Amino acid sequence: MGGLGTWIVAVVALFLAGTWLALWSPRQSVVSSQSSGKTLSNLEAQMERAGWATLSPKATLGAWLGLSVLVGAVVWVVWPIAVLAPLASVATLFMGRAILHSALSARERRLRSMWPGVVDHIRQAVRSGAGVAESLRLTAERVPEELQAPFGTFTADLERGFLLDQALTNLKANLANPIADRIIEALRMAHEVGGRELPTVLESLQSSVRADISVREEALAKQSWIRAASKLGVSAPWLVLLVISGRPETLTAYSSAAGSALLLAGAAASVLAYRMMARLGRLPEDERWFAR
Repeated sequence: MGGLGTWIVAVVALFLAGTWLALWSPRQSVVSSQSSGKTLSNLEAQMERAGWATLSPKATLGAWLGLSVLVGAVVWVVWPIAVLAPLASVATLFMGRAILHSALSARERRLRSMWPGVVDHIRQAVRSGAGVAESLRLTAERVPEELQAPFGTFTADLERGFLLDQALTNLKANLANPIADRIIEALRMAHEVGGRELPTVLESLQSSVRADISVREEALAKQSWIRAASKLGVSAPWLVLLVISGRPETLTAYSSAAGSALLLAGAAASVLAYRMMARLGRLPEDERWFAR
């Protein structure tokens, strides 16, 4: 037991060190590094979209790997079933992925709800006689906090002497949002060929965005209880297993080859059922306009 205790202490130290690095280490770009793998690049992109751009992807991944090993060690100490500990570690890794996707979805919903107000600010500036560049300058002072950085970069690009077309392209890349694409392309067209109907176009776009938000929120509300019931259905057998695993006969049964095979089959069925639930409940994503 002394060796196991030492191993657990080492795992705890690894987890704490990884957590410290994830929260306080300087972030390095992994997209621009040729030596970085595709997994880290995708993780960095998802963390940026989720609003976690200040965290280091490598350190975050290391901290979560340490946590998964720690969970597996705790499960092995409390429920000494050979197959259960690695399954708990793998489940912890999937839980981290689910937390990231949940944060990503929540931020996308927040951003989606902000766009009607942004369009309204632009439309008011255009109606007052301001040009496209000046309208976006004025809007940059009124946008919510989560959108201030991209709009601030747009203003800085204009002050550095960038052409409006290039500044709009940079703004579009920084926002990386389908609704923003529609707004920026309408403003680009109005700047290039002129457009007295731009306020009307923006008003129609605002109505379309609000209708899309309403439909999506209604669909998500109807799906919420189905998703909750599906998650409960997947987790219920494992909760029951943890409750009854304190009995010696249960530990003996599931430590056998047949018991291990049953646990592995149950884990595979749980993953398959959850993936099917997520696939069937996924709403179609908006396509980006002229994205590069």
